[in-house]
Amino acid sequence: MAALAKHTIIFRHLHQEIKRGKYKDGARLPSEVALARRYGASRPTVAQALRELQRLELVERHRGAGTFVKTAPLSAGSLGLLADGLGATEVLEPISVEIARAARAAGWNVAMGAAVDDRSPDLIAREWADRGVSGIFFAPIEHHPVRGALNRALVNGFRRRGMSVILLDRDLAEFPERSAHDLVAIDDFFAGFDLADHLLAQGSRRIVFIARKEFPSTTDLRVAGSRAAAARVDKAKFEFAVGDPEDAAWLKRVLKSAGADAVIASNDATAARLLQTVQGFGWDIPGDVKVAGFDDVGYASLLTPTLTTMRQPCAALGAAAVEAMLGRLRQPDMPARRILLRAELIARKSTGTL
Repeated sequence: MAALAKHTIIFRHLHQEIKRGKYKDGARLPSEVALARRYGASRPTVAQALRELQRLELVERHRGAGTFVKTAPLSAGSLGLLADGLGATEVLEPISVEIARAARAAGWNVAMGAAVDDRSPDLIAREWADRGVSGIFFAPIEHHPVRGALNRALVNGFRRRGMSVILLDRDLAEFPERSAHDLVAIDDFFAGFDLADHLLAQGSRRIVFIARKEFPSTTDLRVAGSRAAAARVDKAKFEFAVGDPEDAAWLKRVLKSAGADAVIASNDATAARLLQTVQGFGWDIPGDVKVAGFDDVGYASLLTPTLTTMRQPCAALGAAAVEAMLGRLRQPDMPARRILLRAELIARKSTGTL
């Protein structure tokens, strides 16, 4: 039998090392000089072996950078999306639609789930695993007496069963802590900052931030951003109050005590209730007090007056979430990432602007 050519021997050896995982996806192979020294061959012989690997699409060669193991394309399959109350949630609904659209473009299906009921977190995680999903987009539960423990148990259950997890909208951890999981959301601190900055530019100097009880960590970030904006303006005052915006006696007491000329609500749903209550006092909006919220839900432009708010970039969030998921599936051990997108100020009549 004729002896194998030197470049064939090098090719076969490198081919085996790549297939056995010695060189992971994206890893750089030794240089041509190093390989020539290793195999006692000339650089042209080594280059011939590398070209054969490139022909089989096992490696990529970049002039001046070297030869890299080619990242294998993911085998498209199914992903999951779990958000409590999905379908009744003004913000997560459009984001979920955009996630499904971006996933389909990449060849993946997205199965959606809206219910987190009395079943154990382990059972819920097992059911998702039985559906064959490779990864799951999860919007942590807001309204639950032990939401922190429940959210952590769900995520741990997903990961024990080999599913990658991308958090949507908010973190598992309560502010100011951070969890060790990928998160795709708006930058809530800067959303709060930008909204308060807008009110201050409109002449407001006594801002009250209103949130309902059991508010999520996103509200803490929005409060922190709003407070930071107020701290930059001479004689501006900022207060944070928690209560029911439909409780007229409580709301009037809070606003009068602060001498409020502007109110930021933690989200548009709270702002809509607050608008109705304040108008019940006979106060003019924005003449007596300006009102603003977050999210730019569908009815924000239909309220009277129309509501100034911070718009969530739903399409961009959906695309970023899918990109984050595919990256996590390719590299399960990479460090956790926080992908935060800037919200857009939509100025309307409730703050005296259009």
